Amino acid sequence: MSGVVERMLGGAARIAGRVIPDASGRFVWGNGVVSMVFEASVDAPVRLVGLSGRGMRTADVNIPGEPDAQPIVELRSSIDGGGDNRLQLAASAAGLKLRFVEAFLIAPPMDESMGSGPNAKPMDGLAIVQRDPEGDGPDVISVFKTRTGLSAVRTYTILHSDEEYPVEAVSSMNVTLPLAAARLDDAQTFVYSGENSWDLENAWRCDPLRATPLRDRDQRVNPGMSSARFARSSSSTWSTGEYQPAGIIEGFSEDTSTRPFSFMWQIEHNGAWAWEIGEDDPGIRVSAYGPEYRDHQWFTMLGDGNDFVSVPVSFVICAGDWQRAVAEMTVHRRALRRHHAAIQGRSDVFDETLLTVVYNDYMNTLWGDPTIDKELPLVEGASKVGADVFCIDAGWYDDGDGGWWDMVGEWEPSADRFGTMRLAGLIHDIQAHGMTAGLWLEPEVIGVRSPLAKSLPDSAFFCRHGRRIADQGRYHLDFRSAAAREHATATVDRLIEEFGVGYFKFDYNTMPGVGTDVGADSVGEGLLEHCRAVQDWIDDIRRRHPGVIIENCGSGAMRADYAMLGRLDLQSTSDQADPLVYAAIAAGAAMTILPEQQGNWGYAQEEMDDEQAVFTLTAGILGRLYLSGFINRMNPSRLALVKDAVTLHRAVLDEQGHVMPWWPDDLPSFNGPWLAYGLRHDERISEALFPDVAHIIGEQGHREFLAVWRRGGVNSMYLHLGEGAHITQVFPDPAHPDHAPHAQPWSIEHVDPETVRFTVANDDVPSSRIFAVTYDAGDEAGTHADEPKTTEA
Repeated sequence: MSGVVERMLGGAARIAGRVIPDASGRFVWGNGVVSMVFEASVDAPVRLVGLSGRGMRTADVNIPGEPDAQPIVELRSSIDGGGDNRLQLAASAAGLKLRFVEAFLIAPPMDESMGSGPNAKPMDGLAIVQRDPEGDGPDVISVFKTRTGLSAVRTYTILHSDEEYPVEAVSSMNVTLPLAAARLDDAQTFVYSGENSWDLENAWRCDPLRATPLRDRDQRVNPGMSSARFARSSSSTWSTGEYQPAGIIEGFSEDTSTRPFSFMWQIEHNGAWAWEIGEDDPGIRVSAYGPEYRDHQWFTMLGDGNDFVSVPVSFVICAGDWQRAVAEMTVHRRALRRHHAAIQGRSDVFDETLLTVVYNDYMNTLWGDPTIDKELPLVEGASKVGADVFCIDAGWYDDGDGGWWDMVGEWEPSADRFGTMRLAGLIHDIQAHGMTAGLWLEPEVIGVRSPLAKSLPDSAFFCRHGRRIADQGRYHLDFRSAAAREHATATVDRLIEEFGVGYFKFDYNTMPGVGTDVGADSVGEGLLEHCRAVQDWIDDIRRRHPGVIIENCGSGAMRADYAMLGRLDLQSTSDQADPLVYAAIAAGAAMTILPEQQGNWGYAQEEMDDEQAVFTLTAGILGRLYLSGFINRMNPSRLALVKDAVTLHRAVLDEQGHVMPWWPDDLPSFNGPWLAYGLRHDERISEALFPDVAHIIGEQGHREFLAVWRRGGVNSMYLHLGEGAHITQVFPDPAHPDHAPHAQPWSIEHVDPETVRFTVANDDVPSSRIFAVTYDAGDEAGTHADEPKTTEA
């Protein structure tokens, strides 16, 4: 078996050593921050009996262990399904038969050496091998990877069988939370989950566990694993089209003898996925999957060289509340992006992509109807306010034959939209104004009326039941096909070579449904293979054109997962055209998207009053300011306001790589009257990962940023900002009152040493402001009264 395992892990050179369980069957693995305690036995699968992270009491082999710890992997087969027919995915019969065989330490290949910062260590791993000693099931390898300094683990499962074996579900992650170690019971947990419908993205909510389907059934009278579950899943390729592939569980009690902690996970896949929270006897577990049979019509037949690797899932764990977990996941996401950049050969240009300001002509402006007469004034305006990129959105390819939607695919410039200048002349004008030219592109679709629909073979498209799948006048390319990939690659290459395009907005408005039945054991398998082929294609494009910036857009943020965002530069957070609603989308975006990747629209217009213009620009300044609007029509004061937004945004960009998301008013309420979101330094993380930054903060103090929106309700908001906070309004800038004369400064009042009251200048209309929050050397912004520095007891 060792030869098989070595091959599946990347070769004998990857095996750094063996891990031998102690006399009690336990062994510990981690990175000095995360600690995982596993337990192997002759009569049970390997279980995770202990887990700890930053700020928590370290889990070691001597801990009592969680009382009903679950197996580290669930495995379901049609020939050996569930161990309990009340349960959907848990207690799998094939999974329960697995037994420990061996465990290895894994050394990273050279292309995985990029960590979270310039001094980061390589990604080290652990592989645990199990199989059913009495059956003919597969070898099951659970892989865990982490980096020095991070409180994060990335995990997936590998399956191998010499004989045919049908698999209908396999977990990538199955974690038992350390509630007993934290001196908490199941009811002392809170579940954070996100809804993500079109134009209503990033709507997160918090529910006590007992307010979810996991109600109190009285385990003393009704012992055993609960059949209830709190579950979320996606369908097809809009991986974030309804729910987020991420969640948080917070264990909390006001009892000082407890050790509060938070656990966050994310499924890093651009297709179908599922996660569920279940209750054990007692205990809480979180399971995460890619596609599976019940929800996604997926199965694969092992054997005959068909090994299987599940989709990756990452989790973080740490002491403190849910915001601590988001901070730790933020660090992991940054490390993941640098990891992919290193694999793509883009490390040398990676940092440059973090500092660009983008103008796009679509939102509340041209709406996909570009012409030369409309574009040239916008180019002039974008240049005046300091944009680095001018992106021509949808419509640049469309002639007057009504083919804007169902004739796409050739991606040739329109012959009648840009006059004698043609598209090449418009792009030259953009470049002459000192900006990079960008184009909107939807590379994964072909319109049914496109000539390419006839010239490309059926094998290049998703098919079911012997026919191509059509969705609203479009066919979906199957990127397993060499012809499909070659067409998409040739399109990108040609636009770069012919026009000097340096920025792409990759959109994605068409889905292929459950998958394809061509060349796959199941339609779900066909979909999974396509999704992975898309990832490989993106990696190839980035290697070919390392300096080109690529934005991820999926009809807004319908495919905003970290299979895509790990590879691409920024994410359009929504198609929402109403600034009042967009504020909530922007305020919640950092739960699942890095601040430096949040393409939040700022579509100020001349006809807006000052408060409306400030309101829409506020949404973008703390993320990636994604400008739109008829800048060319603005009077000098409105133009100056937009310039002020860009100037402040650049100051934020300079610090974004070291700061963490911050919600001083707790989880933003999507429909709430007030919203507050900011960026702050996390002292605990800075000391561990960025000691130079921590030293400067300790010596000189530091600055944080806070955006506050009032959409209605009372005229004041109280925020707990910590002792020693100095608050200054920075947008609109009170030093330039003529830039927004009717948006007067808000009043700021310290009501006690740690609490500040913000009062609007005009309570008749919605308004927003951005503040700099500074702390003198020695003051702690990253540690507040409700966030203990440690839970050691």
